[in-house]
Parts: sequence; structure tokens; C-alpha cells
Amino acid sequence: MRILPTLFLSLLAAGAVTLATFLAVDGNLARITGWYRFEPGMPLFSKENIQQLDEVCWMRIQDLHDVIVCAKDEHGDWWIIRPFKDRLAPEVAQAVFAFTSQARLVDTLPLNNVTRSNMREFGVETSPYHITLKKPQGNDSLTTVARYTLGSSSPWLADAGDGESLLPTTYLRTNFYGRDKRIHVVSGNILSIFKDGLEALRDPYPLRFNPEELRKITISSTGAEELKLQRISAEAEWTISSPVITAADADHVHQLVQNLLSLKSVRVEDAIEVSLPEVPMCCIKLEGSWGETPRELKIYNTFTQEGDEQQYCHATINDRPVVFTLQASPRAQHTGSYARLIKSVCELPVLPRKAIAQLRMANQRLSVSEIPLSLAALRSMKFASIDPKDVSRLSLRSARGNGGIRMLLIPGDEDSKVPDNWMVASAQTPYIKAETSEVNSFLKGLNDIPVPEIVADAAPGADMNALLVEYGLNSPDYILSIQPRPSTLRATLFGHDLPLVKDRSPRSFLITRGVDSETGKTAWYGFEVGSNSICRLSSKFTRKLSLRLEKWKSRNLLDFNVSSVRKLTLDYKQAPLELNYEYMGETWSGTLKGEDITPRINPHRAGFYLRRLQDMKVSQWLDEEDEDALLALRNPAFRIKLDLEIVDYSDAENTVIEQEQNAGEITDTPEGMLQENGADADILRSLATMERKTHSETRTISIAPASYDSEKPFFYGRLEETGQLFILPYETAQSLAGDFLEM
Repeated sequence: MRILPTLFLSLLAAGAVTLATFLAVDGNLARITGWYRFEPGMPLFSKENIQQLDEVCWMRIQDLHDVIVCAKDEHGDWWIIRPFKDRLAPEVAQAVFAFTSQARLVDTLPLNNVTRSNMREFGVETSPYHITLKKPQGNDSLTTVARYTLGSSSPWLADAGDGESLLPTTYLRTNFYGRDKRIHVVSGNILSIFKDGLEALRDPYPLRFNPEELRKITISSTGAEELKLQRISAEAEWTISSPVITAADADHVHQLVQNLLSLKSVRVEDAIEVSLPEVPMCCIKLEGSWGETPRELKIYNTFTQEGDEQQYCHATINDRPVVFTLQASPRAQHTGSYARLIKSVCELPVLPRKAIAQLRMANQRLSVSEIPLSLAALRSMKFASIDPKDVSRLSLRSARGNGGIRMLLIPGDEDSKVPDNWMVASAQTPYIKAETSEVNSFLKGLNDIPVPEIVADAAPGADMNALLVEYGLNSPDYILSIQPRPSTLRATLFGHDLPLVKDRSPRSFLITRGVDSETGKTAWYGFEVGSNSICRLSSKFTRKLSLRLEKWKSRNLLDFNVSSVRKLTLDYKQAPLELNYEYMGETWSGTLKGEDITPRINPHRAGFYLRRLQDMKVSQWLDEEDEDALLALRNPAFRIKLDLEIVDYSDAENTVIEQEQNAGEITDTPEGMLQENGADADILRSLATMERKTHSETRTISIAPASYDSEKPFFYGRLEETGQLFILPYETAQSLAGDFLEM
């Protein structure tokens, strides 16, 4: 009788082992207890299973003919491990996991309606895709997180949940919850990723990397010197270190990187299936902060396929045991080729799945010839890459001792809306106000205008003297020196005020005019001291060069304060109109032909006229010997004369110091300013009432028309006190003849 309990316990133990086995494999009791209770709107898998999708490291995809097994490596990349070894297209893995986590039940077909006759419509047996996802369980074992079979696309659309969007749906069957043979309709559809067969699930992109991590690019091409590009960080500029040392074109390097990432193969084959030459046509090596192992893309000679005029080439990458077929040149759009292609496809009794994948992958691909890989394509075609806002000083002089100019930036204040101003000086003239727009235009042209051609390159470290002599740069027409703004980020270290960023050194450029040996025409050449290249410069930039002070100085004709005006005289070839101005009361008085015309003066018009004179700008300064201007100004149309009384405030600081010494100690205030009480009040009162020194100045301009018959008439002018000649726009000169007397 003891055998019965023993037999019962044995069966119970066997059942427990079986249950434990199913739990280890599938991770759920539904395989034992029966169907999972599906209801419309419910997720395909439980919340716990969806949360475990991030831990999935094993995936199997199977159709009627093939099966691939994939595994995730320590970097999170998916690789096909059976029946061949290659990288899985990341888009495939992303689509599978997104569908698995987001699929919701839309409806369930009754079992009695599913028959062999209509099974083809649902596709779960006739054209299925079986997908299984597993995660580590421990002890090197795996447990299933999700398993289902995709059928055909269903004709329904599901609500996305926002009340507006609709989602496609798919027929699906899953036995993850037991021996459930029902067919469900679920939201989502990823069948398009399998349309070319499982062979096409290989990653068609040879290169996958983060552009921010890229630090070095080395391009080795047959018959050309090795080209090296590098940068020290993701924010730094790209530079070329070989075969010359120069700046790289940021836009073209960005295009190169994006093209490498966009390079998509026509087909991917195992390396053993393709015979390759020993030496590649081109090798592109990428190094970055992703690790010590670089990515090396080798591209081989071009070839054509029978019946196809398109140029192809093979390529390999060092981290995948495959050979890629790339488009070597842009795809030719010939109707004949397409007709032959369609004919050849139609003649095939059964088109292999691999051929279908290759046929569909061949459209809309970047070709290798479209990728910028040469020095000429990647180097910067700018004479000087500078930020115009980063310049504090500059000088322009000649090596032949013909004088020069120097400029100094007076920084403004953004908070107070005070603009930057440039000052200009020459060897004979102290600093005067410069035309800021002219200086900014020059600096912008220096930075932005590309050079037409790089005429000579020297190897890094080579002597440049021979090339400088050849192009006349040993004795240039212009020597341009630029001083960047000093660092504004500072810190105190051991009691010393130090810049956090090292102050940058000045940059010097040599520019000269020569003769092009091929065309015999005049050409301009430029060279940055310390570089290895000589450029031919565009006339758009060289026409901005000038050693004449008149080119750079401010175009404000009469630089004065309205408060300093005492008298305004206008002479229109008749008795002059003399107007006296009193600033404090803003009153005018005047005479014409000895007659008092004060009641006829319109003070608003007179004030507006004065401000117009204050803001007036010349079109161009001229040489003092300009013959045309001197000839026209022998008989000027009218003259304008300003009598000014300039107040000298240079003694104000001395007055403050003197008053402070006489009044004793001044109360120290947090603001460090004079206060309107006590001894401070005495100082302020003294400054307000004291008589300061003044001096008188007269500024007279004569104006004459250049030509009344000119299509674009203008006026010549002369500042009589200095003899400086200038050109006034026609409209400006005409406005100076305005009337501000009451009629």
C-alpha cells in the first residue's frame, strides 16, 4: 500500500518541476492555467513584462523560410549571431520594442470563424513573423518576456488615444499566455520592416557613431597625400594638420560627417562571398572619445553590373565581417535602364528574397563621389577666420615706408546703449573718430569674403621664404596687423589679477599686388604670417584696402555740440543771412542786408536745420589736390559758416582736488560720489559757478555742384579751415538750401 503515496508524490514532484520549467522559460503561469483575459484597450502584455523590455538581450525573428537570432552587446547595440554574424539595423530593434510596448487590443476574432479557407487573409499561418524576446534570468539562462506571431495588416484603424489620430492595425496571435489560438487585432503595424525578407534586416549603414564624439578624421586616397583633420573638443573648430596646416571649412567638414553617417549600401554580403583587391582606393579612419578602437572604412575600385550602367564600389568596415556595395556615382536617370530592369525582373519565374531586398535598397542613396574627401573640398577658403567683434586694434602699413594708419576700438556699453566706436590715426595725425561702418565692413570682408584660389602650399615646417619671394610678399604693399580683444574672464591668484583665458597673440597678414603668370592680369596675393599657404585674394576685399586717412575717418562733416553754437551764417551769392543763437533760451535773432529779421525766424525750422548740420555725413572724402573738385569750388553755389564757443572742461578734475584740500576731509560714501551737503556742496557749487576757459572755432563749408547734367548728380564741398575736400549726396546738398524764415 506504500507504493500509492510514493507514486502520488512522484507525480506531484514531476508536476512541480514542469511548472518551474515553464516559469523559467516563459515567466508566467498562463501557460499552465489557461488564456489571458484580453479586453479591448488592454495592452498586449502586462505592465510588468513591458517594464522588463529594457532588460531584453536576446531576440528571435522567424518567417516561413528563415530565422535570425540577435543579441545585445554591452554597448546596447544589437547584433545578428545566427545564421550569420552582422549588426542588426537599429531601426528594426526600435520598431519591434516600440510595437511590443505600445500595442493595444482592438478586437478578438471568434474561434469558430477562423477556418482554413479564410486563414490566408489573417496571415498568422500563411505569412507569419514569429518574434520572441528574452531577458537574463540568472545562471546564464534566459526567460521569455514577450512572444507573438504577426499576421497581415487588418483593414481597421485604431484610436491613438488623443481623440484625433488613428493608427493602423495588425492581425496577431500569441501563445505566451497558454495554448491560445485566437486571432487578435492590435494597434500598430511594423510589417514594412520585413518586406524585403530577413536578409535585409542587416544594418545597411556602414558607419554608426555620435558626431559629438568625433575628434580625428584621416583620409588616405590612392595618388594623394594623406589628409588629416582634428579638433580638441566638440565645441572647437576643425583644423587640417596634414598635408598643410590650415583651418578647415566648418560647413564642408559637417557635410563630410553627415554624408558618412548617411552612406547607405545597396546590399550587404558576408566577406567570404566577395573577392576584394589587396589595396583599397580610399581609406577613411575616424577616431573619437568613444574608445581606443577607430572606425576604418575602406572603399575599393568602382565596377558595373551586367545590364546596369550604374557605377558601384565595394567597401568594408573594421567592426563588421561584411562587404558593402555602395553607389560610386549618382544614379543615372535613363528610361532605357529602367525598362531593361523591369524586363529582367518580369522574366524571373520566382524572384529570390535577397534579390528583392537588393532591388529596393538601391534607390535614393548617397554616392561616394558626392562625399567631400579632398584637401580642396575641406580646407577653409577664407583669408582670415576672425570674429569682427573680437578685434580691439588693427594697423595697416606698407613695407616700403609709405606711411600707414592704426585704429583703436573704444568699447561701448550695451546696458547704457552706448555703441562701440573706432578711432583712427596716422603718423602725422593724432587719433580722430573713425567711420565705424567702414571699419566693420573691412573686418567683415576680411572674415567672410572667400579667396578664389590657394596658389601655393608648403609642407608643415618648411621654409616659406622662396614662395614669399616668388609672389612678391617679401616686400608687400600692405602689412595688416590685428590685435584680438583681451580676455575679460579674470581671477585672483596669490594676490595677482590673472586672465582665466590666455590672451591671444596678434595676427599679421602680408598683402601685395602682382601679375598672374598664366593670364598676365593683375592679381592680389595674401599670406598670414605663420601659415603654410599663399592665397589669391578677391578684389571685393582688396578694394577695401587704403593707407589714406580719408578712407577711414568719420564721415560726419561738422562734429559739434548744439550748445556750442553762437552764430550761423548762410551765404547764397547775396547778402549773407546772419543768425545768432542762444542755447539756454533756445532763441534766435538775425539780420539780412542790415535789416533785423528776428520776427521772421521760425525757431523750429532753424533748430531742425542746426541738427541737420550736426548729423550731416559726406559720401566720400577726397584728396586735397582733387582737380575736379577744386575747379568746381572756384565758384561755389553757397557757403555755410558756424561760429562755435568750445568750453574746456579739462580743469574740472583739478578743481575737485583743490576744493577737497581746502575744505578738509570729504565724507566717504558707499557710492564714492560727491554729495549735495557739507563740503561736497561747496565743490559742486564751485564747479557750477566757476568760469571755465573757452576758445572760439569757426567752421566754414563751401558747396558747388559737380554737374547739373549728370545722371547721378552730386555736389563737391570743402572745409575751408582745413582745405579738406569731400562729396555730398545731391539730396543732402539740396536740403541745406532750405528756408526757415516766415514769409
